[in-house]
Amino acid sequence: MAHVLVEHVWKQFQLRHDRPDSVGNLLWQMVPRRRPRTEVRPFWALRDINLVMDQGLSFGIIGQNGSGKSTLLKILSRTMLPTQGAIDVSGRVSALIELGAGFHPDFTGRENVILNASILGVRRREIEAKMDSIIDFAEIPDFMDTPVKYYSSGMNARLGFSVATAVDPEILIVDEVLAVGDEAFQQKCMDRIFRMKREGVSILLVSHSLDSIERLMDRAIWIDKGVMRAQGAPRDVVLAYRESLLGQAGLAGEDGEVKLAGSDAAPVELLEAGITEDGTSRERVASGSRITIATRWNNASAMAWTGHVEITIRRPDGLEILGVSSLRDGSPLTFSPGRQTIRLTIPELWLASGRYEIDGALLNGEGRRLQLWQPLAAFQIQALGHTVGLLALPHTWDREAP
Repeated sequence: MAHVLVEHVWKQFQLRHDRPDSVGNLLWQMVPRRRPRTEVRPFWALRDINLVMDQGLSFGIIGQNGSGKSTLLKILSRTMLPTQGAIDVSGRVSALIELGAGFHPDFTGRENVILNASILGVRRREIEAKMDSIIDFAEIPDFMDTPVKYYSSGMNARLGFSVATAVDPEILIVDEVLAVGDEAFQQKCMDRIFRMKREGVSILLVSHSLDSIERLMDRAIWIDKGVMRAQGAPRDVVLAYRESLLGQAGLAGEDGEVKLAGSDAAPVELLEAGITEDGTSRERVASGSRITIATRWNNASAMAWTGHVEITIRRPDGLEILGVSSLRDGSPLTFSPGRQTIRLTIPELWLASGRYEIDGALLNGEGRRLQLWQPLAAFQIQALGHTVGLLALPHTWDREAP
C-alpha cells in the first residue's frame, strides 16, 4: 500500500562565499598561501516539516520561489537526504522534478525512455510495449531518434512527463516543470493527473497554478521560507496564501491546519441544507428545472449578525460551474437571533446529465470567508437526449430548402 510519512524533517545547506568578484581578487586567490578563508553560512531550506499521505490522496504544494517546495520533493524522491528527521515512502515512486533529470544528453529520446524506465524499476519489455503510447502523449514522434541534447525545454518536459506517468506509479511526484509547456499540453497533463487520481494514485504536485491545486487536489500545503505555514482543504490553504501575498496575517494554527480568520467571531451555525424543485425536496432533478438551495441557520447570540452566504456548484472532480454570493449579488444578509432559512433560487439550471456537488461558505460583512462546507449537498441532473460537455441548453434545428 502506497504511503508517505514525513516526520520532523529539516534540511540545511552550506552557502559558500568565496567566488572572486574581480580579476584582481581571482589573481590574489591564485597566489600560494594567500587564498582567503572561505566564508560558510548555514541555510535551513526546510524546518520541521511533518506530513502524512495515505494511499490515493493527492497533495498540492504551494509557496513562493525559494520556499523549499522542490527541496521537499527531492527528499521524498530520495535524490537528497534530510539533515534531520525521517521519511518513509512505500510504493513505486515516479518523480518529475527537474527538466532532463535521468536523461543522458547523448542518447536519443527513445533510448532515454528505456533508461529512465529502468531507473524507475520497469523492465525493458514492459516499457517497449508502452513506447507507442509514450510517444503519442509526448507528441514528438519526429524527434524520438534524436539525441535529447538538441531538445528544447518544452520537449524535455513532454517526454519526461510522458515517461513518469506511463510506468504505473503508485506515487507520482511532479514539480513545476510543466510550466515550460504550452497551454494545451499543460491541460493535457492535468487531465492525465486527474485520471491517475481517480485510479487511486497518490500525487504530490508543486504548482503555481492555484486554480489547479484547488480543482484537482484533496489537500494542500503552503510552505514559506522552509516552514509549513498551513495544510488543509485546498481552498482554505490557497485563501490563506493569497491573503499573505496581500500583506495580511497568516491563518495557520499551531498544528499547521488552516484556521479561517474570524471563525470564532461568527455566532451563526449551519444546521442543514437541501435542494428543492417546485417546493419538493429532491436528490435528482431534470435539467432546466427551477431549483432552490435552502440552508437552515441558527444564530445562538442575542443580537443580530450581518454577513454573506456563498454557494458554489461544481462537478465531483472540482471543476466549478457556478459561484454566487450575497456579497456580489445584493445587500448583506441579517441573521436574527434564533433559527432562519436562507434560500437561493435558480430559475433554470441547464446542466448536462451527471452528479454535482454544492459547496457553501459563510462570509463576514467585508467578504472574508469564515467557514467552508465542502460539499454541502449533492444531487443528480437528468437531461433529455444525449448531452456532452457541461450544459444542456435548449436549442432547435432548422433546415432551409434549396
